[in-house]
Amino acid sequence: MKRVLLIAVCLLGGLTANAVAHDLDAGKTLYTANCQKCHGANGQGGVGKKLVGDASKWEFTAFKNAVLNGLDDEGHKLKQPMPLFGKVGLTDPKGKVPDDTDLQNVYAYIKTLSGKKG
Repeated sequence: MKRVLLIAVCLLGGLTANAVAHDLDAGKTLYTANCQKCHGANGQGGVGKKLVGDASKWEFTAFKNAVLNGLDDEGHKLKQPMPLFGKVGLTDPKGKVPDDTDLQNVYAYIKTLSGKKG
């Protein structure tokens, strides 16, 4: 019985790893098309807020609130203007309001940027 359980856990772990890789690819695609212009290729900032560092450590709900509503992790209006993707939708795919899956994919991708050089 222990052997069957161990095999099941290993198989589940493999499926989870594949799902994470897919999420990062989807997140990179969305980030590149919708965020990179203002936040930089490596999240270093520019027109938009620097994402590596403070913003990359936000909880998912704070990140979601920033993207959809333009509010920071304390609920204050962002100092730098940002499209309210919750109202206007994404640039690409044009007009699509990002759902939780889209946002989780981008959120996961941004977290990978912390070690990259700009």
